[in-house]
Amino acid sequence: MIPNDGNKGGLLVPALLVTVIPTAATVIAILLRNVLLIDYDHVLLGAIWTGIDVFFGLIFRFVFKEVSVETRQMVAKRMLPATLFFLPVSSVLTPLAGYYLANIEGIWIIGNPVVDAVIVVATLVVATGFLTIFPQSLFIAIGKGKDDAILIRRFSWIINGALLQAILQIGLISMMAYWVVFQ
Repeated sequence: MIPNDGNKGGLLVPALLVTVIPTAATVIAILLRNVLLIDYDHVLLGAIWTGIDVFFGLIFRFVFKEVSVETRQMVAKRMLPATLFFLPVSSVLTPLAGYYLANIEGIWIIGNPVVDAVIVVATLVVATGFLTIFPQSLFIAIGKGKDDAILIRRFSWIINGALLQAILQIGLISMMAYWVVFQ
């Protein structure tokens, strides 16, 4: 089935699902102060978020360069509105769950060099998404990218932002693993 450009309503249910379900899971885990649930939520959201960035930044960039302009347009118009909702939500919920998890476990100590580095890199990761991926996705979703050249340029910004974010996330995951193992 070829998606209908005028059928924006078809994105409402997926957009709600990728927003409401992770948010509800995170809020419930935090309210219950259940370490296992918060840990599961933090790791699962972080893995999906990092996976999307790796896919966009490393894999999709090569595929996107090789497909026709019409295919690029269709992919951008259909994929981005859904990711527009999930990526900002996951980029806020993942560190939020991590913060609560570290507090509950008693390892959130400002002044610890690893904790301070995690804060700086996590801030860079989230800022990268909100400065590159989110605004370009929003412009495409609201129709400010109808011209092929503009659409492709916006999607390239998203792909490059995802690559930078993936690199920063891998560094962040490495620091957090070190922090948890050698605290």
